Amino acid sequence: MKRTLLRKVSPKQAKELKARRLLKAQLILESKGLCMTCKKRPNFLGLSLSHIIPLSRGGVTSRENCVAECYPCHSRFEKHPELRIKELENG
Repeated sequence: MKRTLLRKVSPKQAKELKARRLLKAQLILESKGLCMTCKKRPNFLGLSLSHIIPLSRGGVTSRENCVAECYPCHSRFEKHPELRIKELENG
């Protein structure tokens, strides 16, 4: 989120956004640019940082709670994070 006259970023929010950028870069390097869910190379949309347990449900931005996903995988689990947890448990 860019800082503009209309929408200023608080110091707390700036710290969180920086942590997310760094974590995303680390996860992409670890996965060699592949989606961590389907193991395929992403299309032109690239990879996004996705929380296994969403922030709205008490999740945190940490290495254990985040994955780098392609857009189709991210959109599949975005509304129903419980499906991702079941999929991770089943292998």
